[in-house]
Amino acid sequence: MIILVTVTVFLATALGFVVLIWWWEARKESLPRRFREVTASGGEHSGSAFDVVTGWISGIRAWVSARTPFREQEIIAIVTGKELSGGRLLLNQAGYRTMVAYRVYWVVRVFLPLLLGGLYFRYGRGVGMSARMFWLSFFSTVALGVILPDFILRRKIRHRQEDITEALPDGLDLLVVCVEAGLGINAAFVKITEEFHLASPVLSEEFDIVNREMVAGKPRQEALRALSDRTGVEDVKSLVAMLIQTERLGTSLAQSLRVHSDSLRMRRRQRVEESAAKTTTKLIFPLAFLLFPAMFVVLLGPGIIQILRVLLPVLKGGG
Repeated sequence: MIILVTVTVFLATALGFVVLIWWWEARKESLPRRFREVTASGGEHSGSAFDVVTGWISGIRAWVSARTPFREQEIIAIVTGKELSGGRLLLNQAGYRTMVAYRVYWVVRVFLPLLLGGLYFRYGRGVGMSARMFWLSFFSTVALGVILPDFILRRKIRHRQEDITEALPDGLDLLVVCVEAGLGINAAFVKITEEFHLASPVLSEEFDIVNREMVAGKPRQEALRALSDRTGVEDVKSLVAMLIQTERLGTSLAQSLRVHSDSLRMRRRQRVEESAAKTTTKLIFPLAFLLFPAMFVVLLGPGIIQILRVLLPVLKGGG
């Protein structure tokens, strides 16, 4: 068991080290490495361990890049959240928008089941279980490696969406104040970005992306739709639909925002009341299987002991 834990920690550390070097190489190409490549073309070759490891990492990067559905022309789609699907959409909703994020996610999804399955197949035989139980545990370990990255990513998405949902009504209140004060929608988005930088960094980041897209020349409706796809929050989708409809019909933006803000607050209050109402039902199973048995033992145990002390001599004497 100690050897298994040691090998697992070593492999995890090595994998993290490789990913870190890979990430660093993706961000900034090393000048010494380029110099070595130029000099190597003249016939010289360095045989140091660092050069060998760097060559392996470069080869792995080239192999993954050739087989990962990721091209430079897709950078705009990844940043803006437009026409995304699958893993790229999940990574975007989780806040990972770098060019190397999807490749790292793909590598983890592929190699983690292989790593866990290989470790269990190598060191799980010494546990002493039957062949049927061994193979069942082996496939369960591989399934865990397949499910775990997606589970962690979706958990990150859920927390991010909850932060956006909690901060959105306050952001709409500030948006209403800005619009009623005479600011345009773009300037109001900039104000939200500045004011919510500490209170809700997630909401501030999303509105900052929308503002940058509109400044870059992207139509407002497309920027708002990209915000809806990028977050995946129902309240944001309804807000985007309201803003687009208001712009098309030419109605009062401030009045529409005020009504929508009140609707979001009422919806949030209803969600809280719903969660409070579900608490009673959720407490039934812990009470029935954890608290009540211990309470019965504490309350009825002394009485049962006294009854046995009184009845046992009588039963023995009668026998």
